[in-house]
Amino acid sequence: MHSIVNNGNPPYLASIIISTLLLLTGSCVLLSWHAPNLFSAIYTYSTLMAYNTAIAFIACGLGLIAINTRKHLLLVVSSIILFLIAILSLLDVIFTSVNLHTNNWFEIFLSEPPAHNQPISPATSSVLLLAGLTLLFARCTTGNPTIVAALLCILMIFITLATVIGQGFSIFPTLLWLGKKMAPQTAIGLLAFAGAVLYLRYTDAIHAFNRLNFFSRLNTGFIFMSLLFIGVGSIGVLQINNVATISQKLYEGPLQTHNAALHIKNQVGKLNRTLKDIAVNPSLSEQRHVVELLEQTQTYLQQELEVIRRDPLNQSYAEQVHTLFMQWRTFIRQSYAELQAGDIESYRNTTLNIGQVHAAKLEVLCDDILQLAQEQMISFNKEAVSTTTNAGNLMLIVIIGFLFVGILVAGLITRSLSWQLEKLRHAMLDIAGGNTQLAIPFCDHPYEIGDMAKTLKVFARNIDERKKSAQLLVQHQQELEKTNLRLAQTNKELETFAYVASHDLKSPLRGIAQLSTWIDEDLEEKEFSEVEKHTQMLRNRIHRMEKLLDDMLVFYRAGKVDGNITRVDLAHMAKELFEIQNTKSGLQLELGSDLPTFDTLSTPFEQILRNLFSNAIKHHDLERGIVRIEARQLDDEFYEISVSDNGPGIPAKFQERVFGMFQTLKPRDELEGSGMGLALIKKIVETYGGNISVYSEGRGCRFTFTWPCTIKRKQDHD
Repeated sequence: MHSIVNNGNPPYLASIIISTLLLLTGSCVLLSWHAPNLFSAIYTYSTLMAYNTAIAFIACGLGLIAINTRKHLLLVVSSIILFLIAILSLLDVIFTSVNLHTNNWFEIFLSEPPAHNQPISPATSSVLLLAGLTLLFARCTTGNPTIVAALLCILMIFITLATVIGQGFSIFPTLLWLGKKMAPQTAIGLLAFAGAVLYLRYTDAIHAFNRLNFFSRLNTGFIFMSLLFIGVGSIGVLQINNVATISQKLYEGPLQTHNAALHIKNQVGKLNRTLKDIAVNPSLSEQRHVVELLEQTQTYLQQELEVIRRDPLNQSYAEQVHTLFMQWRTFIRQSYAELQAGDIESYRNTTLNIGQVHAAKLEVLCDDILQLAQEQMISFNKEAVSTTTNAGNLMLIVIIGFLFVGILVAGLITRSLSWQLEKLRHAMLDIAGGNTQLAIPFCDHPYEIGDMAKTLKVFARNIDERKKSAQLLVQHQQELEKTNLRLAQTNKELETFAYVASHDLKSPLRGIAQLSTWIDEDLEEKEFSEVEKHTQMLRNRIHRMEKLLDDMLVFYRAGKVDGNITRVDLAHMAKELFEIQNTKSGLQLELGSDLPTFDTLSTPFEQILRNLFSNAIKHHDLERGIVRIEARQLDDEFYEISVSDNGPGIPAKFQERVFGMFQTLKPRDELEGSGMGLALIKKIVETYGGNISVYSEGRGCRFTFTWPCTIKRKQDHD
């Protein structure tokens, strides 16, 4: 089968259960029709559902399965079956002259005639017609078809509930539904089917409805309410036609019978009085024209009897009246012949005895006919009163349902608009509060709501751009301030460098000049042993000056050439650097617990550790000692790393000076160094956003610095 493109809701367990129940119900009813003895216990109840309705139930169940499994061909076949059953049944009801007899077609499939023929009700046919349309529209999961499917489901539920309520409280006149009621299981099944489809497409229908423009939403509600109004009006017209039908039946039936019987009684009484008058005064026979009156009465009686015979209940009475009148007619002719022959006494006896008995019997028969007609008229009057009452009750229930559905539709339209406007209002307030990164709702919607959302998105984008511009301006200002600060620090360093370098660079030069003078004097005096000593001192001064120049170059380049981002195992790096630099066999390195491994710029980080280890090893004054490295993560941004030793320590008055350039705590002749190591460390640490401090109290010293957890390569723009 061809699959329907469906990116919407997956199959739901509830709809699968309902489709299964519809299939089981339809199948059980068909089995009951075909095998009444097999299901004799429930045959009477199951066959309340018409044979055609059972087939329609199976089609509804297959249609639900087709929606869930997205099988296009199965869904179309189910819809066609529902259309055929509904349309043919309605045509059979509306156009009685066609005589389709759709409810009898199935009898050819039965092994024996059914105990009773349960026809499909017009209400059921109407709902099945809507069910076929619903399946066609419900195959779509997006767009306006989902709205139509949901509205058709609501119409199905409305009609079915109105039918159930009407039948349950006996407020539907028989003629309204042509004597055909909806079976209880039929009503339950149709309600379940409509509810299942509505459940499957409700969310899609609401989403599609929310995407309509304002006019289309109002127009949709208006069309739906118009259909309900037409339904209510149709029921009202049917009620009027029903009362008119009862009135017509009353006029064509018992009322005309009553008038005909009354006319016969009057005519018989008139003829009887004429005969009695002649019996009292025979001379009146020439004036009264008995024969002509008798023929006239017979003709009139036959005409009225034709009216009476229209009612099957009065046919026996009509035959009795006709037979009795013909017997009376025979007696009248015989007695009138005797009167013409001059036998007045015989005429008088026949007329006043036998003739009166016949007349009395005719009057009694007419009275019986009148009584029956009167009872029928009373019955029709009661039916008319009941119809009027039922019509009022029906219209009241339908109008209440109409108002209830109208309120629901109006509430849906109002809720749809107010919900969207409320969402947009909250989005506006959020944007006004500075939250320009929120997702603007309904931007994918067309028409007014979508235009409003897109406009709001443009506003948010403009505000966001202005905010970014302002933030960029602030960032540039901060960077400018940092640059100015670095420039000021650089200027200060240059001033310090110029001042200190002029002293520290002059000192070895003066020493070299002095040593060269001493060497000349020693050569003149031929004191060669002193020449070698002074020459060695000269080389040391030159080496110190080279070291000072190299350290100054390193200090100047610190933070400018970063190296590569590599994986650094702090414990492994610390052990390697310590082993390379340790010149004192009595010193040992201790590693703290949980030293981290992280990605960073290895060159500047290694330079910091190398200088700290060198500083600790160089200044240690004992044959045996310990250098310890520890680390911990302060927060998501920085590690805190410390290098400590148990050496001589740093007096408190010198702790603030150790990070200055060219600062040494011992004379350079006593301890070789340029005094640039700690200054270099401080510059590198601060370049990458960290800080460094020293703590020493008595013996031992601990240098602690912070280093970023995540670092990017710093480009050299200088």
